[in-house]
Amino acid sequence: MPDQMKAYILRQGQALQSRLAAGQIVRILADDAQTAGGFGALEMEGTIDKQPIPLHYHNDAHDTWLCTRGRLKVWCENECRILTPGDFAYVKPGEVHSYQAIAPRTAFFGIVAPGGWEAFFMVAGDPWDEPGLPAINHPFDFSKMGKAMAMYDVHPVQGRTYATATDWSDADRTMPRANQSYFLQDGHGPRVRTQGHLCTMLLGRETADGSMEMRVIEGPRGAAMPAMRHDATHVFLRMLEGQVRFAMNGAETILSAGDSANIPAGTSYATQVMTGQARWCLTSAHGNGLEVWNRLGQETPYYTPAATSESDAVNAADLTDVDVTLI
Repeated sequence: MPDQMKAYILRQGQALQSRLAAGQIVRILADDAQTAGGFGALEMEGTIDKQPIPLHYHNDAHDTWLCTRGRLKVWCENECRILTPGDFAYVKPGEVHSYQAIAPRTAFFGIVAPGGWEAFFMVAGDPWDEPGLPAINHPFDFSKMGKAMAMYDVHPVQGRTYATATDWSDADRTMPRANQSYFLQDGHGPRVRTQGHLCTMLLGRETADGSMEMRVIEGPRGAAMPAMRHDATHVFLRMLEGQVRFAMNGAETILSAGDSANIPAGTSYATQVMTGQARWCLTSAHGNGLEVWNRLGQETPYYTPAATSESDAVNAADLTDVDVTLI
């Protein structure tokens, strides 16, 4: 684990730390030290859970789930949905929630803000460096859970009933503007077309009390964003599908599905899609730098990227109040 904040890339399966907790592999992709306290970034993977994680709440933490494989059951208060790849859930502080993997191999990418809560798994879990999932009967020391819960703002709730999962509805296809928990079905949310990409909002800064935001970006081969950097905004990139040519501080590499990049404030970065299609998730904290996607784009009713056009020309005047410098 880096001993100070730095730009870095993690390849699929790599992590700053990996832990086995209650039968699930938890990969810590970024911690509070690497995001200036903004958030912790996690990947969790497991097989079918015999039972849900106990119902609980956090006083301060904003919790998210972006399903990337299998089927994930998520509860929030009196609602429950079954997430499949691309579906998203957000739970605000103070609301009772839980989750359960219900497919033979299920994975999700999650952000918890503010940073620091991800250390829960360092206390609750055991080191794990095996390439595959643990056996169903793999032993786990549950006595660590109580200590970790007391240390990291995890408050179990007794006597509550797990709600029955219901079908997705029209309400799950619109991201609420108010500060509330919600489920968001794959592909839905505010959309803009930017430089040939489609940018879909998963979580807005105003919804998360200004702590963070999350967007899914997708584009066809050749779609590129100009190199940029942010003075205050910290960005974390998680590849979901395909490949992009990624430049960070002038050094180029190829990012593929499952790879991640930590992009601290002051770091220059740029992307160009190399495969037929590519999708990735951007998370940010400490500033409005990701607003560049809206300012250089335009709202669109379509669910797919579009070719660039003259209307995609970059106008720096549109970015005067955005934390971004185009390079």
